[in-house]
Amino acid sequence: MASPQNRVRLAERGSSAVRAGAALLIAGAGLVALSLVLPHPSGGNEVALITIAAGMALAGLLCSFFVSRIPRGAVHAILAVTVGLTGLLIYESGIAAGQYGTIFVWSTLIAAYFFPRRIAAAHFAWLLLVYGVVLFFIPSTVGYSPLTRWLFTLVSLGVVMMLTTEIVARRARADERARRFFELSRDMLCTANMDGYFVELNDAWSRQLGYSVEELRSVPFIERVHSDDRERTEAEAAALFEGGETTSFENRYLAKDGTWHWLRWSSQLSPDESLIYARATDVTELKQIEGEREELLGKVREMAIHDQLTGLPNRRALEEQLPRDMARARRSEEPLCLAIIDIDHFKAYNDTHGHLAGDEVLRECAIAWDGALRGEDTIVRFGGEEFLVLLPRTSPDEAAEVVERLRERTPMEQTCSAGLACWDSVESADDLLGRADAALYLAKAGGRDQLAMAGVPA
Repeated sequence: MASPQNRVRLAERGSSAVRAGAALLIAGAGLVALSLVLPHPSGGNEVALITIAAGMALAGLLCSFFVSRIPRGAVHAILAVTVGLTGLLIYESGIAAGQYGTIFVWSTLIAAYFFPRRIAAAHFAWLLLVYGVVLFFIPSTVGYSPLTRWLFTLVSLGVVMMLTTEIVARRARADERARRFFELSRDMLCTANMDGYFVELNDAWSRQLGYSVEELRSVPFIERVHSDDRERTEAEAAALFEGGETTSFENRYLAKDGTWHWLRWSSQLSPDESLIYARATDVTELKQIEGEREELLGKVREMAIHDQLTGLPNRRALEEQLPRDMARARRSEEPLCLAIIDIDHFKAYNDTHGHLAGDEVLRECAIAWDGALRGEDTIVRFGGEEFLVLLPRTSPDEAAEVVERLRERTPMEQTCSAGLACWDSVESADDLLGRADAALYLAKAGGRDQLAMAGVPA
């Protein structure tokens, strides 16, 4: 059974054959009219010639008008009748000079172009039979015998037919190879006209999207493009019409089952700028894999910058955030404070109650302290039992109040010591951390369970 693409091509070729037959009839009638207007030998039946020519013209016009309704097989009858009428024209002209032989040439070319060799040979045999009968009844005016004239016609038109059928056969083989590549390609190959409708599509479109070829050709391409991608698609098409070339454009196209498929396009304008040649590759699975990979990388990154025990950002996250907060504070000329909080006697607690109990203390402190902070503040697990708090846009006095509030909310009957330092807009991050750590040392040395403020850097 012929594929939809082949049926379309056969229908188009059949229509072309009908048009060629109609043109042959009209051109033949025109040739008769021209031969009667120009000087011509006398003795022929001009009324009969005019009548035959009028009939040919009328038949040609009717074929042109009803071209879409005339089956391809009817072209055989059109050619056969045209050849018969041409023989009658030669007979009615009264001479065998062959002034209408041009119609024979056209008939031969049409048969050789549109039909297989054997069918074209049958048309050629009919033409030779008609011409042989005509030569039998009409005397020659150029001194050649009827047999000689018939043989000349056989040789000359035979060469025309052989050359034409060979050219057509070679082109058909090349077209068949191209069609097989077109049909068997796993990529979605297509052509589209300037109105945005598909003209040709290979079977990969139906395999990937579920539509029939007729359904794909029935609506403009853009109607099935995702609404979020239409503006980009129209811009890409406009650039293509202006002589550009699409190499890796991607958009989403609606499949028949309602799902969206990501298509990656490469396309270019035909040399005559009447069609767009395009190749689309369905990269939906690749997009899903890329999305899963990005999601996995995001999870890995989150794990890399968060402490697994407490869920708080870790020291690596601090290394990314602290320089950003310092740069923001420098631009806005606003204060930035930093505190380091250490759970008192945590090692002794671990040794007495075990590491699981110590882990529980760390988790509870993280929850309590994180809940006591403002939205713009950040608490980080700095290492071991130490936590670091970033307090942007906070003066030293306000920062001390925040830290004292955290100390008051230390859970599980634990106490903590804290060291607080405010950035001077000049020192490095390491220096700022060093001053906060030094203040923490002072708080511990002073008996623990207290806050110590770092002095102004020298």
